[in-house]
Amino acid sequence: MAEEKRSFLDWLVFKGPAETAGELTTHLSELDGRTLADKLRRLYAWILNNAVLTPAYDLAYGERGGEQLTFPNGDTLALPEGEAYSSYILLPLLSLAARRKCLLVGGPGRGKTAIASLLAQAAGIEREALRRAVQHGHPQLTVTDLLGTPLPADLLRAEELSQIKVAWRRWLELPVKIVDEYNRIPTKTQSALLSLMAEGYAEQFGQVVEAGPSAWFLTANDDAGGGTFAVIEALRDRIDVTVRALTFNPWHLDRLLERLEKGRDPADAMPAEVRFQPAELDQMEAEIRSMAVPRPVLRRIEFFLGALDFCQRASPLFEHKSKDALKLAGLRLGQVCNEDCPLDKARHVCSQVETGVSVRTYLTTLAFAKAMAYFRGRPRVELEDVRQLAPFVLHEKLSPNRQSAYFSKGRERLLGDKAAWIRAMFDLAMDQYEALRPGDASAVEPLLDEVAPGLTGLGRDEILRRLKTLTGVIRQYHRGGELSAPVYNDLLMLKALALRYHAYLRWLAAGGKDGA
Repeated sequence: MAEEKRSFLDWLVFKGPAETAGELTTHLSELDGRTLADKLRRLYAWILNNAVLTPAYDLAYGERGGEQLTFPNGDTLALPEGEAYSSYILLPLLSLAARRKCLLVGGPGRGKTAIASLLAQAAGIEREALRRAVQHGHPQLTVTDLLGTPLPADLLRAEELSQIKVAWRRWLELPVKIVDEYNRIPTKTQSALLSLMAEGYAEQFGQVVEAGPSAWFLTANDDAGGGTFAVIEALRDRIDVTVRALTFNPWHLDRLLERLEKGRDPADAMPAEVRFQPAELDQMEAEIRSMAVPRPVLRRIEFFLGALDFCQRASPLFEHKSKDALKLAGLRLGQVCNEDCPLDKARHVCSQVETGVSVRTYLTTLAFAKAMAYFRGRPRVELEDVRQLAPFVLHEKLSPNRQSAYFSKGRERLLGDKAAWIRAMFDLAMDQYEALRPGDASAVEPLLDEVAPGLTGLGRDEILRRLKTLTGVIRQYHRGGELSAPVYNDLLMLKALALRYHAYLRWLAAGGKDGA
């Protein structure tokens, strides 16, 4: 391929968009396009080539279609045919672009706070203000330390709460918020942090401060409860994406030597061309939200995430066959997911996961898939975007059922790496989707499309016709025999449609003239 005809992504991987001069000043070579997506890609390229030293590209498109080199111990090196990215740089970058909450985990000195600080600088925060704004978790951190302090004079003179003014911490108003070692924060202070992250405001002594649209970066030295305090479940669920810090590759030692000899921090050379103004951040978030998600991609996301919460033996009540029912009863999945369950544990992903996911996780998955497609310059979300991001979005949301029969016959190694396990689980679910719905065929979708415009003006005969068709579909599912997660979710929706039609018939019988 001629140099002038290389796509941006090819050019990024093989040449790079930035060159660092001897004094660590940076020159960005010219790139086609001046959109915010172009600017976002330039920022990624600058960080990759100048600030974060890593040769690890673990987000690889076309990986399964490229050459696979298998070692004697079973490990495989894949040589992808498509573009490849470093998750350690790209996922925090997408968190900035989409204004989401990112957890960076890894041992001390791996650059977690450094990369968060780089992105804060890219959002227009000056370095001196940033140093004072980073919140450092420690066992003595109080709510007032985190949020702000009431003025002492007001405490003495005030006769009611409204007369007390609070000196709010300035970090609350910044577009990027960094909380270092969040799992060392006391539980009470974690609750205050949760309110700030969840609701977007903080309250003390009757006074309120708005956090504003923000990207959040939290760090932890590990994700296995190694902090001083256990992270409360609600706070963990607020994390949108989890990124593991990558280990340093010794081939980059010469670059470290250069930094040492020059006595300069690469962040000092961040060019103005990769910094975003507040209005640009607003516009970029809006552009990401507007990215299209094709229906076939949406259906596959539903299929995968919907399968996680199902448990056939959770309850005899049909509507309660979910892992939430087990949790409320104080039971673990391993106590009921055993040989008494007829489902094949090697085919159905429900056996692998202790709990399902919240509605927030569905939204987060869509948000990051849109951000990924936006970054790649695609007109719409692709299924591979979801596949690449699923391990990072679901990392804090899922725990494996270690007693599952799936984790045998060579699959035990998946328990040592959540990201590898979640991606393998996603691939298994997609294989099942193709087997159950070849060509995206679905018995439920036409029935949903039929009811989408509403029931206004429909007569009794039409409703009875629809009910007959719907009941026939339900009976076909019943004749299939196996009550698996996708069958269960389809049947719940079909039952809901039937109940709606029956309610409409009762309304007509009572003298109603218009539909609902």
